[in-house]
Amino acid sequence: MEQYPWWKDSQKKLAEEAKKFTDEVLIPLAERSAWQKKYPWEGVKEMGKKGWFGAQIPSQYGGKAEDWGVTGAAIVLEEAGRAGSLAIPLGPTMFGGVHQIIHDGTEEQRQRWLPDIASGKRLGVIVMTEPYFGSDIASLETSIIRDGDFYIVNGRKRFQTNLAAGDIYMTYVRSSHKAEDVAKYRHLTALVIEKGTPGFHVEKVNELMGYDGAYNGYLIFKDAKVPVANRLGQEGDGWRVMMSGLNVERVLNAAPGLGAIRECLRYALQHAQRRIQFGMPSSEMETNQFKIADMIWKLKMARLLTYYAAYCFDIGQDVPLEAAISKMFTMDEGLNIAAQAIQIMGGDGATRFYPVERIMRDMKINQIAAGTSEILRVVIYRMGLRSMMSDLKPIPKAIDEVLRVPMPLSQPRSKIKASGDSDVLKILAEEYRINPGLYMTMDDLKESLDVTDDDLGKYLAGLEDKGLASLYRDKRNRVTMARVSYKGLDEANPPEYYQYFPKWIDPADMF
Repeated sequence: MEQYPWWKDSQKKLAEEAKKFTDEVLIPLAERSAWQKKYPWEGVKEMGKKGWFGAQIPSQYGGKAEDWGVTGAAIVLEEAGRAGSLAIPLGPTMFGGVHQIIHDGTEEQRQRWLPDIASGKRLGVIVMTEPYFGSDIASLETSIIRDGDFYIVNGRKRFQTNLAAGDIYMTYVRSSHKAEDVAKYRHLTALVIEKGTPGFHVEKVNELMGYDGAYNGYLIFKDAKVPVANRLGQEGDGWRVMMSGLNVERVLNAAPGLGAIRECLRYALQHAQRRIQFGMPSSEMETNQFKIADMIWKLKMARLLTYYAAYCFDIGQDVPLEAAISKMFTMDEGLNIAAQAIQIMGGDGATRFYPVERIMRDMKINQIAAGTSEILRVVIYRMGLRSMMSDLKPIPKAIDEVLRVPMPLSQPRSKIKASGDSDVLKILAEEYRINPGLYMTMDDLKESLDVTDDDLGKYLAGLEDKGLASLYRDKRNRVTMARVSYKGLDEANPPEYYQYFPKWIDPADMF
């Protein structure tokens, strides 16, 4: 495993030991479990002995957070990802309650659950998705009613990875149907529900295209009786509790994909260097070299994204944008890399005798699980624009008097005191010369005009009534942008004002 210079000595040592342990112990166990389609209990026990489940848990509860942290958790998950199904018990346990119990649990709850999680004695499951609500998790219907010192839970969940094997189920339920609570995201509550709770059962196990030997399926709550003492935070805190751990969870979801990509590269290279076709190893064919080159740089990029985000979390910085990118990029490119590895290996890659076909099936699921790539792109779009907006703000331009083309301004233009809609029309017409296909936002207009919001709205409405401007209204019917109309261009200036002909043009050809 490639190490990074910012890793602590304890993390570097962990990486060395984890790779050796995975090669010698975990991969043989995991491959056997995958072929037999059996849950990898032996591998779970071995990882528990190594303390991997406690990577993020403070030492006072039996973990190794001070030495390993989120980076250490990513390291062991990357190695477990090389061993296929062994990432399943490790990952959901790490993000299926650990972060939430540490940050939102009481001291009694930490003492009760964390030591057994750290030792691998109790596995975790994160319980969110429902039959009718996946990405739209805020609309979930599994609900609770308070009954003294207990909550009565009714509903269903599905696609819960690690179910049945798990002991601790980090569950989100609806605790309010009031419109005002829903509007403020105060309608959900977080509960830790333990295996053996009356009324809480596995309803169905899914037969998935991947995750061979791992459990995934439906859970049913039928008047399940859960102690109020198992609630994390207060009633209505569920959304906050969920979101607080989501970014770390995305990084830890990405980490196993790194290991899987490494295995694809390893097997593709082994095959290409040893497969002789047309009198040469297939690795000497440029088409295969290009494929392997793409696999290498994409792996490098995915690892840098993931471990940078992990480092930020270890030093107390929340990086939701980088976390979302790491998960999306790793899984999207992981699927492509697995497909290319199979292509390099030809028919051998399509057999179950090599793990690359299993990795491809797993990667397809990983594109959907723990936040689809599409939802992550929505997150990246919103958070990315928010975080970069100051850098992306358009540079103001004006028509250069000599060149007569739009040129960036070194200083903002002086504002014009707007006393009527004709002043607004002049600015809109000038924008046609600078950005002829674009509307102006309200902020754009106010950078050129000294005007109140109310007056600007009044002047724009007047221009619209006269047919001199077109206005764009958002879903709330608020005017957010405006442009000059063709009639407005004629009203604002004579036709020659808008003309521009390069010097190389022959005027005789113009009309």
